[in-house]
Amino acid sequence: MQQKLLAQIATALESRSEISLSELIEIYPIDCGMEEVVEYLEIAHQPPHTIDDEVKDSIDVANVLQDSQMKTTMPRIVFRRQA
Repeated sequence: MQQKLLAQIATALESRSEISLSELIEIYPIDCGMEEVVEYLEIAHQPPHTIDDEVKDSIDVANVLQDSQMKTTMPRIVFRRQA
């Protein structure tokens, strides 16, 4: 799954230098539940990406296999293009 998410991030960053997770999931909605959120967090811990604990974003999380949907609040994640 991480390779798929990295590819989505790279595609989104082709036309801009940075994108927040909340903006990214407007393009590529989360559909694998919290497992996908955890993968995004793992990616965000790698430079040049950042996690801002002082700003919170509300995101929609769906799990199509379990036919469930939820909303969660988490620190702002910003993915940045490699320099």
